Amino acid sequence: MIEMNFVQEDSPTLLEPSQEFDFSNPPFDPKEFAESLYTKMAQHDGLGLSACQVGHNYRVFALRNDENPTVMFNPKIVDISEKYVTMKEGCLSFPLLFLSVKRPDYVRVRYQKSDGSTDTATLIGLSARVVLHEYDHLEGKVFTQKASQFESQRAMRKRMILQRKVKKIGKK
Repeated sequence: MIEMNFVQEDSPTLLEPSQEFDFSNPPFDPKEFAESLYTKMAQHDGLGLSACQVGHNYRVFALRNDENPTVMFNPKIVDISEKYVTMKEGCLSFPLLFLSVKRPDYVRVRYQKSDGSTDTATLIGLSARVVLHEYDHLEGKVFTQKASQFESQRAMRKRMILQRKVKKIGKK
């Protein structure tokens, strides 16, 4: 397994665009990298996890999918719907923070698999939202940038209350 540790939410790494994963000169074995990323996401009960969130600034993310574990290398958005939906989102990089974010309801993405082959996926609903959230990470964007200042401040207050409750439970 490849070492993967969450970066802090205020880390500049989260705001830097990620670099392409080079299959001709890979920094890691791509299959091992995909397995490590997916495992880290699953251990923390996430729906998605980008490599930059765990200290590896490559255009790679894992997605919890209904049928199969999916890890997308060098994804490119090729189509999105005109219909947008607002839903609450969380992020493993921002524990206990939930924000309303407006995103397209459908996305078509072209990506490479861990063996370097190319595939295309069409996702709708929650799966599309997760892909777009993780894709934003690869672009150096975080979900807090998509919410209004009022929404962000309200969510931060709620998070502080939740954090206090968690600390109290931990002391018992």
